[in-house]
Formats: sequence, structure tokens, C-alpha cells
Amino acid sequence: MRSKANRFHVLCAKHIESEESLATVMFEEARRLVIEHSNIPTFSEILFHNLPDVEAITLKGGNITTIIFSSDTLSTLRIDKTGLQHLNITPGPNHSLNTLLINRNFITTLPKSIRYLYALSILDLSQNRIEYINLNWFQQMENLLVLDLSWNHIAQMDASSELRLGRLKSFFVSYNHLSQIPWFPIGFPKLERIRLSDNYWNCPWVASVRKQIWDRRIRLFDSDSACSEHSEGGLCCYDRVPVDVPARYELIEIEFQEQADGVGLEFKKVTSEPPPLMMAEQSDAGSERRTCDELRERVRGLKREKLALVKEKSEMEQQYSKKVAAMQETLRSVREDLEAAEQEVTRYRYKERMDLIERTAKINVETGAIGVS
Repeated sequence: MRSKANRFHVLCAKHIESEESLATVMFEEARRLVIEHSNIPTFSEILFHNLPDVEAITLKGGNITTIIFSSDTLSTLRIDKTGLQHLNITPGPNHSLNTLLINRNFITTLPKSIRYLYALSILDLSQNRIEYINLNWFQQMENLLVLDLSWNHIAQMDASSELRLGRLKSFFVSYNHLSQIPWFPIGFPKLERIRLSDNYWNCPWVASVRKQIWDRRIRLFDSDSACSEHSEGGLCCYDRVPVDVPARYELIEIEFQEQADGVGLEFKKVTSEPPPLMMAEQSDAGSERRTCDELRERVRGLKREKLALVKEKSEMEQQYSKKVAAMQETLRSVREDLEAAEQEVTRYRYKERMDLIERTAKINVETGAIGVS
């Protein structure tokens, strides 16, 4: 089956349910491809290789649960609400992919091979279920300008002291379970915009980074409206992480080992492997309920603030009107007093002049009488 040659092609793949079926569709000279409502469970590297001339792919809707990315020509990949659970990236340097947008899906973990996407300038992973991020994965993305991790379940971020995201300008992590971000904002030398609201920030951490954010004039584009404990610089913070936040790590695990003198115990630290998808799915309902409750509380708080502001505005307008009326009354009274004073002065001067004329006339009369004598 051969599609009409053009540079932009939209394919409704609702009835295409296998890689083989999609592989029969040819997209000659297509540069931008949108595939909607596909029910292909896996979008593999074979499909990417079958689209060598396509520069931008959008997968929208449908049911694509696994994607294995491998392409040396694709510059933009957008995956929107496909039910994606597993993202795999073929290891090896990739210098072509510039924009990666994965939104409204069910990813819980990122492959470490994401570090090979050297050319990324925009990475948007918002509205997923990611639980863990190592910021060093993005260190080799020298052109990365935007990193959006908002609306996830991230409870832990790691980074080494050498972290430098040299060109990153926008960093969004609102609506997660974070208590702090390591080496922030030191590791973000060009940062201009951040979103941090609706997390479980540690109060001392917020206090320590607040001055740095202010001194560097980094713009905070959001804030928390209602806080259950403390508020620091517009962000809710806590003395310790709330108990309903799922723990990211177990500190130790116990292994039983056979020894010559009996059963021995070995304690070892658990590494940062994320929990399996099944465990995440079991907690989804509770997490979603908590998210909905938090949103409802936020909406109620905003409504209360709006009512309070409207009331305050009305009271201020009334006070202003009263003050203006009082000032006008005072001004009228002053004018009346001034007019009365001017009239009094005029009468006084008139009387004084008449008295002077009368005395002068009297003196003249007396002087004339003396002269006659």
C-alpha cells in the first residue's frame, strides 16, 4: 500500500495492529508523520528504520505500550497518551534527535541509555509515573535547554558534585514527591525559569536555595497557595517528609546463607533500582486519589483566597470612598472658614477705614474752629 507523496502525513492506524501491517504503508517524501489511535503493542527499531526520510513522528492515542527507539535521522519524537509503559533506547551516540516529548503515559522508569541522546534541546516527560531521576543522565546533552519532569511520582533525585547542565534554561519539577534537589542551583549555571510547587520540600533545603535563586534572578513561575505545615518563599515545606509519601529505598535487606557453623545473616544495602511496574500499578489508585485530593484542596484554597481578595477589595473601596468624602467635607469646611475669615477681614478693614475718616474729619473740624478764634 503506497500513500500519496507529501511532506506531512496523518495516518489513522486504528485497524493496524501489528508491525507487519504498518510496514506495508509507504510514506514517500514524508517529513512529518502523525500516527493516531494505533494498537500496535510495540513500536520497534524496525519501524523506525523503515522511516529513514521522516524527520518528525507523533504517536497519538491508541495502545502502544512499548517503544524501542533507534533512528539516526529523526529530529522530533512525540508520544502522547498511547498507554506507553516501557521506553527503550538503543545504546550508542545519537546526534539527530532534538526534541523528545512523552506526555500522559505510564512510564515509571527511564532507561540509562537516555544519556546517549546527545543532541536533545527539549526533553518533556511530564504527566507520567516516573519515580527516580539521576540528573547526571542529562549531563552530556550539551544543547539541553528545557527539561520538564512535572506531574510525575519522583521522590528521589541523584546527582554527583560534578553536575553541570551547562545550557539548561527551563527546569520544571512541580507536582512530584521531592524533598530536595542535589546541587541545585549550582549545577544549573544558565537556569532562568523554574517550577517547584506541590512537592514535599525540606524546609532547611528551601531556605538554603532561596537566596541563590534570588541572587541569580531565576524566575519562579508557580507557588503553593495552602500549606499544611510551613511556607518558605511561596513554597510549602516540611520538617520531615510526610508519611504518606512512598519510600524510594529499603535501607537494608537480609539474606540467609548457609555457613559451616549454621545459618548466617548477611546485611547489604539495596541499590537504587526502581520498583517494578506491578508495584507502581498497585499504588496508582492511592496516588491518584491523593493527587485529586491535593488538587481539590488547592482549588478550595484558591477560591477562599479569591473571596478574601474580593472582600478586601470591597472594603478598601469603601474605605477609600469614605476617606474621599471626608476629605471633600474637610475641604468644603476649610473653604467656608476661609470665606468667613475674608469677610471678617473685609469688615474690619472697612470699619477701621471709616473710623480713620471720622477721626480725620473731627480733627479737621477742631483745627478749623481754633483758626477762626
